[in-house]
Amino acid sequence: MLVRPATLRYPDEAPPEAHGTTRVRVWVRPDGTVERAEMVDGPVGFHPESLRAAGTLLFEPFDGDASRVAVVVFHFAPPEDAVVSDDELEEVVVHAGDPDRESMASQHTIDDEAIARTAGLDLANTVAKVAGATVASGSADVSKPILRGQPERRLLVLVDGVRHEGQKWGADHGTEVDPFSAGAITVVRGAAGARFGPDAIGGVLQVDAPPMRDTPGVGGRAALGFSSNGLRPFAALRLDGQPAKVPGLSLRLEGNAAVGAAREAPAYVLGNTASRVWNLGAAVQYAWRSTVFTVRWRHHDLVAGAFYGNRIATPEGLRDSLTRDIPQGAENWTRSYDIERPYQDVEHDTVMAKAASAGTWGAFEATYAFQLNRRREFDTVRTATGPQFDFTLRTHSLEASWRHSTVHRGPAVWAGGLGVQGQFQENVYDGLPLLPNHRAFGFGLYGWERASLGRADLEIAARYDHLTRTAFFTENDFSRHVRRGTLDESACDVGDPRTRCPSGWDTGSVAVGALVHVVPEHVDLKLDLSSASRFPSPDEQYLIGTSPSLPVYALGAPDLGVETTWGGTLTLGMQWPWIHTELSGYGAFIDDYIAFVPEVGDDGEVVIDVLSRGAFPRFRYEAVDATTFGAEATLSVAPDWWMGLEARGALVRIQPVGSMDQIVGTPSDRMHLELIGRPPDVGPSRGLEIGVSAELVRRQDGVDPRQDLAPTPEGYVLVGARADASFDLRGRTMRAGIEVHNLLNTAYRDVTSLLRYTADSPGRDVRLRLSFDF
Repeated sequence: MLVRPATLRYPDEAPPEAHGTTRVRVWVRPDGTVERAEMVDGPVGFHPESLRAAGTLLFEPFDGDASRVAVVVFHFAPPEDAVVSDDELEEVVVHAGDPDRESMASQHTIDDEAIARTAGLDLANTVAKVAGATVASGSADVSKPILRGQPERRLLVLVDGVRHEGQKWGADHGTEVDPFSAGAITVVRGAAGARFGPDAIGGVLQVDAPPMRDTPGVGGRAALGFSSNGLRPFAALRLDGQPAKVPGLSLRLEGNAAVGAAREAPAYVLGNTASRVWNLGAAVQYAWRSTVFTVRWRHHDLVAGAFYGNRIATPEGLRDSLTRDIPQGAENWTRSYDIERPYQDVEHDTVMAKAASAGTWGAFEATYAFQLNRRREFDTVRTATGPQFDFTLRTHSLEASWRHSTVHRGPAVWAGGLGVQGQFQENVYDGLPLLPNHRAFGFGLYGWERASLGRADLEIAARYDHLTRTAFFTENDFSRHVRRGTLDESACDVGDPRTRCPSGWDTGSVAVGALVHVVPEHVDLKLDLSSASRFPSPDEQYLIGTSPSLPVYALGAPDLGVETTWGGTLTLGMQWPWIHTELSGYGAFIDDYIAFVPEVGDDGEVVIDVLSRGAFPRFRYEAVDATTFGAEATLSVAPDWWMGLEARGALVRIQPVGSMDQIVGTPSDRMHLELIGRPPDVGPSRGLEIGVSAELVRRQDGVDPRQDLAPTPEGYVLVGARADASFDLRGRTMRAGIEVHNLLNTAYRDVTSLLRYTADSPGRDVRLRLSFDF
């Protein structure tokens, strides 16, 4: 409850004679003062005054140690237009400020403080602390996110609103996104094609940068970390500046680096899993009246070894490795920082320019981005040469959207807008036979509208997308497809020296949502009915071969069509002082689900292809109709008391239509339980938390053994512990923490890990972290 309102001043930098409404999210300390504030939306010319005014607010004190969040709404009017008293002009409206509760979709936002507690982890492991999210681990020190059982190729990753584009076809291809550069990560669970575009079958990961500095001076964050498993140090620095002589200009420079030795399972070293990664970024932002111009650049660089145990010389050796408890040759592997063949070297650059403007007519935003993804893979060869696989992926994208001003019509308040998006992409490949060069052009049109009716909100959205792709084959590569019967001359333009094979698809998506505040501020009920589609990727169409990051012999299917899902999610959320909980249930039908399955011979065994580089099981892509359903839940008991309990869990089923068997790779049912103690503050320490946790994972027993290389691993329980605290150092915040993953050093294998066929997952890991905001 607000105790002391703010005194607003009409800013000089605001557009002349303009009215404006702004929303500011504030973090309120238990004593009622504002800890920090950040803009949500509103005309840019009113941002500095809104943030200043928000910092002067005073709320009624409350019990507990953690800050609470609210959204403050300010309305500005030119002094000469004012027809009400000064007291009315200073009125401030405060309402529940949780964007996750206001969204029609089932979503969870990882805020800046929670991201700081995961310093040194990649994107997939950062979001894995959200119910319904799991990790697809590779054989190298990289991983991919999974939402509701759907892997990365069925997820849309947005970085500052730009679709992240990289090579997603390899099991060891990580997502080239740096969590340290994020101020918030929003996890949207479920189909969201109408809102965000193609690929959002399982959900969306929105990675947004922290707000740029808006007051004169220099500030930022420094972070250090260390992981015992792999002896992996991590260091990061972010610098933000705002020159006093140029009030609208903001600058940022940030970077981080980590180097890790080979990781260790409980009983042996995982040979050749060392890695080196570094990230660098810069941003410039200039605000002029109601318009903001932003330019960002980010660079990601990764060198990671591929696990020795995934390279087997003979079919007999491969079958033997699938049954061994300890990989053959493990006694010779050492914990070393050396990276030997096979390994991958990946670089990803993103340049983005954005212009945003707002006024009485609404808000307009335009964004152009260029991404350059360079992937080189070095296989084991007799004579060390350059890379055996060299990919260069270039992506140009342009998006423009318009959001109309809020309209009061009848009993409803209306908000919505329109948008258009275009993209051009080309992939250039050089190396052993694997993928053809290709070019693609796509565009999309979308619109949405939301009506707020007091205690209920309704929303509808629709989108149309088109994609055209042309693949360019050498004579030998085209002949290989012709021999398999997957391509013929009638479908392509046969030429010398290259053959062109075009493909084109059209698709549409819709979404209808409802939000009801059953008990305002306490109980919410959401219904989200959505569809989403994705176009087949080039590897699913044309892949023939294997690489260090894909340790199987894979065969594409050029005739694949659009994969489309129709489904719904029902979400119940409750928030009371003593309990916070959310429960979601969902179900969907997926038309032409593109599955990656082993090819089984007449003898009932998986076919194994023997090449000069080793023996590889044969996998192929095929389209099947499938259904998926499941549930996820979160629970926080006594979140502000000295002792509390937090729990999250999820289950998912993905099955071909007409079958009770689950598709290979469907995650196991899992639950995370944590008992948390919150001792009183001592000296400069704030918010000390001590937690003991257990991760319970059930065996995935729904997969047909004939559809997998090896039986699914047994279930397991992992015990963990952590301690976190903040320290107030003369107005600056320092955070320190320690976390122990797999405290008991339990040997286990996870169904979503590529390692599980030949080795155990990494064992005990003690993680130290320290950060300082200045």
